[in-house]
Amino acid sequence: MLLNNYKVYGLNIKSEIKIDEFENLNAIPEDEIVTISYSVMDDEIKKSVSEGRKIQLQKEKIWFHIDNIATYCITNGNKIEVEVCEDANMQLMKVYIMCSCLGFIMLQRDMVAIHGGVIEMDNNAVIFTGDRGAGKSTLTTALREKGYKFISDDVAGIMFDKVPYVMSGFPYQKLCESAMDKFGYDKEKNTSFMSDKEVKYIVPAKEEFIYEPRKLTTIIKLIVGDVEEVTIEELKGSEKINNIINNIYRGEYIKHLGGVNPEYFKKCLNIAKNINFYVVTRPKDQFTVDKQIALIEEKILTIEEAVI
Repeated sequence: MLLNNYKVYGLNIKSEIKIDEFENLNAIPEDEIVTISYSVMDDEIKKSVSEGRKIQLQKEKIWFHIDNIATYCITNGNKIEVEVCEDANMQLMKVYIMCSCLGFIMLQRDMVAIHGGVIEMDNNAVIFTGDRGAGKSTLTTALREKGYKFISDDVAGIMFDKVPYVMSGFPYQKLCESAMDKFGYDKEKNTSFMSDKEVKYIVPAKEEFIYEPRKLTTIIKLIVGDVEEVTIEELKGSEKINNIINNIYRGEYIKHLGGVNPEYFKKCLNIAKNINFYVVTRPKDQFTVDKQIALIEEKILTIEEAVI
């Protein structure tokens, strides 16, 4: 039974699986529904998994297997089926639905989703992207603690009304242990799970969360570099579009799904034309969040029209 109604990244979701981090709604629009349900994989997938295969990618059908957790099958941009392993960590099973599965749904729909946290600044959406360890979660948490509103944790789902808008995610952040320590969050009170050999915590941010879309005006890429001080540099022209495409959520799989098609590229171009793109480089082994925020506020709170 699909008893749970959710709206996440602009997707209308009906789910048999209860996901506590998603806001359960009384009703959602009935168009373009994504269904999430428990299932049993077909014999072909079971055989592939037994032979050691972990993932198979086709545009309309993607499946992947996580040892001791579950096998997930995502089809036609509207269906997620989950076969849970015996004695699986159910919280981690749900994390893969919240992140990778919905990321694949957006790829199947040719919906642009950028890998990064999203904060509201000056009533607009600002995406913070960058490689793992660049400091995205630490910076977005610091901005949230400073009073800025929070739109999404790790994925910026984008829809268009002439210009790009970021759709809200869900009111929780995933933080590593060092970030929990820096901000004085109680590890005992927050759900934890193992991710890529490190412990992550799911921290509520309901009071600071925004449920409505916000116009996207800025993307900031965070880099750790061989510098003494924090620097900020604006990208122009083709560098903008290249960086947008390089930071697509689950974008490493696009080449296996037929590549960037003209319609998808057109959406990326629309984003590039309507935003300012900055690169913030911070020194290694220093806690420079306050300086990063000061430089970012200086740019964004006096922002001019974007020029590609």
